[in-house]
Amino acid sequence: MVLAAAVFVTGVATEGRLVIQPDPIQWLNPNSTAVQQITMLEKVTGSDNQIGVVVETNNPFSTKTVNYVTRLTETEEHDYGAILYPGAGLISSSDDFLTVPGADVVPPTAAQIKEFYALSPEALKKELVRQDGRALNIIFLSRTNNFAALEPMIQNLDRDAPPPSGITALPGGIGVVGVGLLQNLARSRALLTYLAILFVGLFLAVRLRSVIRSLLSLVPVLVAVGAVTLLAVGLDVKLSPLTAVSGPLVVAVCTEFTSLILLRFVEERRRGLSAREAMTVTASRTGRAFMVSAMTAVAGIAVIATSPMPMLRDFGIIMALNVVVALLSALIVLPPILVWAEETGGWVSRGLQRPIPEPIASAGEATAPLPPAGDALLPEPVAGDAPG
Repeated sequence: MVLAAAVFVTGVATEGRLVIQPDPIQWLNPNSTAVQQITMLEKVTGSDNQIGVVVETNNPFSTKTVNYVTRLTETEEHDYGAILYPGAGLISSSDDFLTVPGADVVPPTAAQIKEFYALSPEALKKELVRQDGRALNIIFLSRTNNFAALEPMIQNLDRDAPPPSGITALPGGIGVVGVGLLQNLARSRALLTYLAILFVGLFLAVRLRSVIRSLLSLVPVLVAVGAVTLLAVGLDVKLSPLTAVSGPLVVAVCTEFTSLILLRFVEERRRGLSAREAMTVTASRTGRAFMVSAMTAVAGIAVIATSPMPMLRDFGIIMALNVVVALLSALIVLPPILVWAEETGGWVSRGLQRPIPEPIASAGEATAPLPPAGDALLPEPVAGDAPG
């Protein structure tokens, strides 16, 4: 039990070292047509990702708006030039037309922006301006697909270039969605696992009518959760959105095994066997069935590991390891704990150990005693048969 607690605590301590793959391209089949087209696009344009910033204002062609958008574009280009190309928008595009190479940069005036907008083609207006000019779109092409690298720019937009009163600036696009996805997975991964352990423990306490029996059943579960984390860290596995939430599945699979072993152990104790004899019978009759059940589950899940898509392949590998760890934890950790708890104070079968009733004999028939549990399925020897 001390070792089980140590494994769980160590797994929790190393939870922060698990990394979710921040590049969504790495989730996909590298030989797929979509990925090949994305790669070609990146070679031609230098980017296959973008972040949009929508600037909303009631005075789109005012000096205040023009100065702010110019300052925002220059600040983002200066601070994040390693991951972003210069921003493209109505004001920056007009600035490109008015700027003379080698001369000092002079921001365009509000009147020039308004005239440029009036002369712009409709296709450009649809991309850069909406709501009659009250929403200006600035497009920053990204030099990377790594959502983790884009996170500072998205999170610090208001701090890097605080908008004046009457103006708001919000990032948007697939980059913002990806950063939010990674943040949610990182925050909720451990929480989902702990909530699964909590709710399973509460259910077992109610179903088994004992907090102690619930805690005994959860010891292998904690070992499995900690061991899976340690395996992932040791193998340097980068999690995908699928594998990042596999913790509750580990809890569910391992709890199934532990519950069946505990209830089978209680059943053998009801037959009058000692704690060690009851566990021996339980292991001999139930262990092989568990092995077959677990191995078929592993084989079925392992098929997913042959997928050419890395996200599915990693999910198959991680889940197959999870089932194996859950099975070994239940079969190795739980039996000695149950025997120790039963011999120490009868904590496992207390309140559940009702003796199995003797069969009711018909009138005039003698009641034959029940055979010992270990020989329940063996036929009575016939007279004259040779021993063995």
